[in-house]
Amino acid sequence: MKKHPKLLYTVAQQYADKHVSPSCQHAGECGGCLLQHINYDAQLLIKKDYCNKVLEGIVSIEEVIPSRPLGYRNRMDYVTAFGRMGLRKRGNWRHVVDLEDCLLLQNSSRALFATIRQKLAGIEDYDYHTHRGYLRYIVLREGFNTGQVMVNFVVARHENNCKAIIDAIADRVTSMSLVLNDGLTDLSYGRVIEDIKQGYIEEKLNRICYRITPNSFFQANTHVTQMMYTEIAKHVYGRALDIYCGVGSISLFIANNVETVTGVECNPEAVMIAKENALINAVPNAVFIESDAMNYFSTHSDKFDVIVVDPPRTGLEQKVVQKLLDIHAKRIVYMSCNPVTFASDAGAIMQEYTLQFCKAYDMFPQTQHVELLAVFDRT
Repeated sequence: MKKHPKLLYTVAQQYADKHVSPSCQHAGECGGCLLQHINYDAQLLIKKDYCNKVLEGIVSIEEVIPSRPLGYRNRMDYVTAFGRMGLRKRGNWRHVVDLEDCLLLQNSSRALFATIRQKLAGIEDYDYHTHRGYLRYIVLREGFNTGQVMVNFVVARHENNCKAIIDAIADRVTSMSLVLNDGLTDLSYGRVIEDIKQGYIEEKLNRICYRITPNSFFQANTHVTQMMYTEIAKHVYGRALDIYCGVGSISLFIANNVETVTGVECNPEAVMIAKENALINAVPNAVFIESDAMNYFSTHSDKFDVIVVDPPRTGLEQKVVQKLLDIHAKRIVYMSCNPVTFASDAGAIMQEYTLQFCKAYDMFPQTQHVELLAVFDRT
């Protein structure tokens, strides 16, 4: 099985005749859009070929389901360092590309981005080489289906020195928060020390309304997420277990299709929001438990018909896969953001299950990333 990290770029070289002029002036320098110089239809073919090389001997992908090519992201984390606001330079973590615009953002966030850039003068940014300074990140989030907008200021000191920006955008946003990260780790989240305005936004997928707080994870492409969740709902039944459930996004979406759903998540803030989301949507058959996967399996012996997993890019740990197999569920539904780790996990799962279904989705157009959704049935 081929797992070379540059495999996708090797595949992309075969489509040199599909090059186009990028829409963004920063393409090729900024690390956000590595494929923008390639025709979007060709991007889908590249990702299809890449998946089939990685998944060789496991499954064949017939197509990558498309997204809107630009303006799809509901979240972007912008570094503020060295007098710049933007994303890190491709291949050079130490350099920040000063973005004048970002075509991946949805419309309201894109307009806010322009205003925020104008008001940054006079606000001390952060030097992540020397670990000195104040403003580390500005995080923009927007509800694709609600239009609600969130701005988070990630700062290194327990101070609010962002008044110039706050005054300029206060009437255009739903939520603003001050988030403290005073450690050495380069993270765009931390402890919320002040909700300047509301402290959350809401997003809707079909009938479900999700409350999203500054540190909550939510899929970055709402349109594709809704397609994937709709597909997941077709494959669940009976008693369902949702591992890595986050704020309950999948659990609540599938609740009408199952008898009960148990969501397991190690992030306490996410579990709290998941419970709130269940109350907001009057979903009585969803239960949420704060625990990591291994601890849950070690302390619970409940039986389930279907297990849903949506792990981080690192995939499932080998011992977690074994615990999943020990439950003897009739079906495992696996949502993956990394075909390489999915391939490894699938090989282990297929010792006792048959892969019945696998689709690829373009969750992140213009980038090297591709999402997979698979269904395994017990042999």
